[in-house]
Amino acid sequence: MANSTTIKSPNHNKELAAIFRKMADCYRYLGPGERFRAIAYETASRTISNMSEPIDTMMDDIKQLDELKGVGESIAEKINEYLHTGSIKTFDKLRKKVPLDLLELMDVEGIGPATVRTLHDTLKVENREALSRAVAEGKLEGLKGFAQKKIDNLKKVLKVSQEKARMPLATAERIGQVMLEELRRISGVHLAYLAGSLRRKKETVGDIDIILTADRREWKRIVKQFTSLPQVERVLASGETRASVVLKDGGVQVDIRIVHDYEYGAALLYFTGSKEHNIQLRTIAKNKGWKINEYGVFDSATNKRLAGETEEEIYQLLGLQYVPPEKRLGKDELVKL
Repeated sequence: MANSTTIKSPNHNKELAAIFRKMADCYRYLGPGERFRAIAYETASRTISNMSEPIDTMMDDIKQLDELKGVGESIAEKINEYLHTGSIKTFDKLRKKVPLDLLELMDVEGIGPATVRTLHDTLKVENREALSRAVAEGKLEGLKGFAQKKIDNLKKVLKVSQEKARMPLATAERIGQVMLEELRRISGVHLAYLAGSLRRKKETVGDIDIILTADRREWKRIVKQFTSLPQVERVLASGETRASVVLKDGGVQVDIRIVHDYEYGAALLYFTGSKEHNIQLRTIAKNKGWKINEYGVFDSATNKRLAGETEEEIYQLLGLQYVPPEKRLGKDELVKL
């Protein structure tokens, strides 16, 4: 009797849900006139995230797609476009109109779409690094609508160097482990690991960074439970993918970032640093025609994902030996395979 083989159907739910979430953020950024588009794409993103069957099974069936909550004919056509081509032209155009790397700042306390537009238009910055430099250079001082509290919140979220005490590594490890245990107890969390200078075992640590993975439909609830923990004194920023809080224990800042399982390695690598080490990796990737960020490694021409689930596969793709976190100094630690 011949062996039967089950062919697994393609499943692009996660990719489409992530794209529609980003499109929703783009429309939020563009202002009140795009409010309904923002709501529509956020609803479509949530619907696709919660689907148990692959959206691929509905390809070319506009009527069936149209019956999904939040998916009208226009979004159904874009789903088909992505399933056929791997991209959405409308999203490609939106990416050129908005500073995509700054949109997450809309979730910072006291910051919204209008404020992010002001930062982009006035300071001519396109990404977090450029904005961090502008803030550090005092370019927000005296800018209309930017009170000192708002500037201070931005500095904390962007991790712009401020005159504040850094805690000893042992203290950071103690607090970090407590927060890890709390996060791992939250239903729906798959993985939770420390990142930043704490993971690199620096002698002193400024803030505590933690990377989480979970199913997309659980992100908002997990963020809400995290910001409601009894250890939290104040919330600096709270969105569906990230949150920043200040703890009652010594005023320590803890930042969490939630990503998909397939983005975990890229996020852990990016948010562990050091900055100098990451720059070296980005340069190597660029020379190969790729780009590397907190979401993965991508082909620059096609935007095809090449790696990102683990740190090890990223180093291997780049042709490098794995570098332990404590040795990521941005000096001569990179060794070819």
